Amino acid sequence: MFRRPQMPDVFERLEREASDDFRLLDELGPTHFGAEHLMELHARTRSRLALFKGRQRLAMFVGVVGAGWALLAVVLHFVGFRWPSFATLGAAALCFAGFLFIVFWQKKRFESKGELEYAQRVIEEELRRRAQLRREANR
Repeated sequence: MFRRPQMPDVFERLEREASDDFRLLDELGPTHFGAEHLMELHARTRSRLALFKGRQRLAMFVGVVGAGWALLAVVLHFVGFRWPSFATLGAAALCFAGFLFIVFWQKKRFESKGELEYAQRVIEEELRRRAQLRREANR
């Protein structure tokens, strides 16, 4: 109760931020990276985008299933099946909670799909620019 709250170590934060290649790519630009490093970042961006899209599909599926359960609960309630309608309403609530969990988890893990696509586009443009410069130098 009387302990001092532990202050976050400034050096740990700086090291963590310096090791984040995507943040450095955004702040410094792609010209400060080597071609091999850009290729590695491009591969990581593609895998992150694939993972993002897969989780997005899963979230949409869980949300649609939740809406289906909610619709079934309404139909069962109007037909007169009270307890099954409460059970399906509970299943709908669980599905919506799962949907929200996936969405917020994805938001914490990845900023947004647009940022991932932007990073991929920037890397691809820089690699094309370097390839063009190399072709012109070989002429």
